[in-house]
Amino acid sequence: MLLSIILWPIALLLLLLSFASGPWYRLWPFEMIGAGYLWFAALTLILLLVLLRLKPRPPHRKVRLVMALALGLYVTTLGAWYIPRLRDARAGGVPLTVMTYNVNHLTWNTAAVTDLVRTNPVDIFGLVEPFKEQAAELRDNVPDLYPYYYRSTGGGLSLFSRYPITEATTENLGTKYHSLFAIADVNGKPVRIVVAHPLAPVSIYNFVHRNEAMVALAAYAAQQPITTIMMGDFNLTSWSIYFRDFIRHSSLRSVNLGHGLNPTWFYNGAGRSLSRREHLKHMLKIPIDHVFVSQDISVDQVITPASGVSDHRPVMAKLRMI
Repeated sequence: MLLSIILWPIALLLLLLSFASGPWYRLWPFEMIGAGYLWFAALTLILLLVLLRLKPRPPHRKVRLVMALALGLYVTTLGAWYIPRLRDARAGGVPLTVMTYNVNHLTWNTAAVTDLVRTNPVDIFGLVEPFKEQAAELRDNVPDLYPYYYRSTGGGLSLFSRYPITEATTENLGTKYHSLFAIADVNGKPVRIVVAHPLAPVSIYNFVHRNEAMVALAAYAAQQPITTIMMGDFNLTSWSIYFRDFIRHSSLRSVNLGHGLNPTWFYNGAGRSLSRREHLKHMLKIPIDHVFVSQDISVDQVITPASGVSDHRPVMAKLRMI
């Protein structure tokens, strides 16, 4: 009896949290709790397996059914990211590799970032969070790889490109956050590049303004008549209801779709000593750094290289412009 009293609230809570599209996830507290969606799925699986081994079974049958329903919803939400997409099977196209990397200016090490960039060379990459001087140091170290460069005037963003940057500007689109907007000439084809970094929704203020930024970026992307790539640290998980809103209104797709979730935060590749709070973050392993592409792009591969000195892993995507 006592076990049932304990299990029922847990089962119902896990069922509630499993509805990733539930309207309660639009509320700030649930958005924060939802960062642990992977852990809730794992907990549901563990509890269900324990219940299936308990005897006698009948008293807990309804609880097991609730747990099984919740687990099915978790699997459906997360498993969809691993189903290959026919769009990526299209043949031909112009190859293009891109990368976004939140380098974390607090742990910056020019030599380490240079090594990571040279180990994982791409055609275009957006650097998130470096101070102006840090980005300039990296630029001085890789001019052979990236002869073209643009530093945003706000937002702490830098764009490195092997292809000519024919247009570049910094805009906030009427929101609190500045993003980097550019056009690269890729073998004669103009490609719109956007690098963005809405702040983490650790407060209601940040939560509201992050969502406003995502709405503005989605509207901007939907208006683009040319091939578009939007990347950066969006502080938004792949299962967030606001992530789905962005996909629906921007007409872009996440490169992760069909290639797995590819978590990017929190990591400690440098092996530095972590605080108690950082140890808790280290357990999360959530995808908040993203690359979004327009529908005329096929995705061949998505890689998240080692984090280096940052607490974020880069996201590298091998694309083809059809």
